[in-house]
Amino acid sequence: MRNEVVFDLETKTAPRDWAARDELKSLGVSVAGIWSSQGDSFRVFREEELGELSKIFKAADRLIGFAIKKFDIPVLQPYVDFDLGEIPAVDMFEDVSATLGHRISLASLAKATLKAEKGGHGLEAVAWFRSGDWAKLEEYCLQDVRLTRDLYQYGQKFGHLLFESLIDRKVVSVPVSWGLPDEAEVRALIDKARDEKRMLEIGYVSREDAGDGFLKTRRIEVMSVNGDEVEAYDSLRQDVRKFRVGRIVSAKLLDEAAKDRPIVQSLFS
Repeated sequence: MRNEVVFDLETKTAPRDWAARDELKSLGVSVAGIWSSQGDSFRVFREEELGELSKIFKAADRLIGFAIKKFDIPVLQPYVDFDLGEIPAVDMFEDVSATLGHRISLASLAKATLKAEKGGHGLEAVAWFRSGDWAKLEEYCLQDVRLTRDLYQYGQKFGHLLFESLIDRKVVSVPVSWGLPDEAEVRALIDKARDEKRMLEIGYVSREDAGDGFLKTRRIEVMSVNGDEVEAYDSLRQDVRKFRVGRIVSAKLLDEAAKDRPIVQSLFS
């Protein structure tokens, strides 16, 4: 079983410039919280215990967090004696923001996906450290770890997360591929299905829920591939549909032969 560690940390001071890596290294860690897949356990570490956390990270197969590559990892780096960048990492913030084309908060994803609320924000954590309120500080840190763990596992299971669109206030999905095939593997199967004229079974994440959920299983006959779009006959809908490659989260090549169908304009294009 892969040894995965979800983590989050709180700092002693708030950064003036979130992008200044040299400044991040001097913020200081007040507490760090983790969830480890080995033992399915949560734990919190204060600054003087970070040496023990370093040993746990060294044994990890993968680190998981939210905005960890540009914040948590640079902040923590001075406390460890090896390069944290050498450990494979999943940064949920970077993955989701890259797909959406804009920033998204942990609170927004947790509210729509998990129906859960964050218990505070980073500036409050700094205030709790300064006032010595360790109970609130540690509870807040571990809550963020739990939310991040639950979002990660939801994404692994369903191939997407949810958030409320700021444009129309609808709850919409964003596909994620944690633990799922790389897009290159999906594309290879799509091409093979088209070239060999075989049926392809796909797991597809739609943008909105039309009453049957966001994640759908479809049996398709690939007709053409144009950049990021696949035109295929959908055996369930009995119509030609277009599918975005980035929203296909699983693909299985079937032995069943596809039929020769004329390429026609779909009513739903």
